[in-house]
Amino acid sequence: MATKRLKKEERRQQLLEVARAIIREEGTENLTLGYLAEKAGVTKPITYDHFGDRKGLLTVLYASFNEQQIANFKQALTSPTTSLEQAVRLYSTAYIKCVISTGPEITQIIAALSGSEALMEALDKGRKACADSLIDALQPYINLQGSLGESVIATQLGAADAISALASRNTISADDAINILTGAMLGSLNAYQQI
Repeated sequence: MATKRLKKEERRQQLLEVARAIIREEGTENLTLGYLAEKAGVTKPITYDHFGDRKGLLTVLYASFNEQQIANFKQALTSPTTSLEQAVRLYSTAYIKCVISTGPEITQIIAALSGSEALMEALDKGRKACADSLIDALQPYINLQGSLGESVIATQLGAADAISALASRNTISADDAINILTGAMLGSLNAYQQI
């Protein structure tokens, strides 16, 4: 099977797209570097060159999710806000839309990497980026410092994870998820609002 010669980064993106499609259609259990090569129309050494092994591929897939989420946050949060509610709604919208756009395969990727050091590092990096984005968005309205601030932020991210998971599975609509998350966050953050 002849395949178009792509630049290394283009090939990597193509392989990641094919890998996401395999996960979406067949689950992570069918995702091997050999099967990915077959579906992408390339030789096995190409997939090994890009990812090293299956865990490396899954880690790159998860990292691309984080990068997309961080980029979405930064873009969404560039809009000026004049109230806590606006800041929280912007953040909620970015979070929900990002999770939905990555599709349900992210949950399968996390499950496949469960317990691995690579996943823990990727999760920590993602959580820190999400927390930093949330702190930046709330900074004009709420002063959350020290361990209390960390606990409040962790609570907000937990709610965002749970509600966005429901939206990504189409249990609730994106609009409902945004409204629910905004309401939940505002309900708990109002106690910390600067006067």
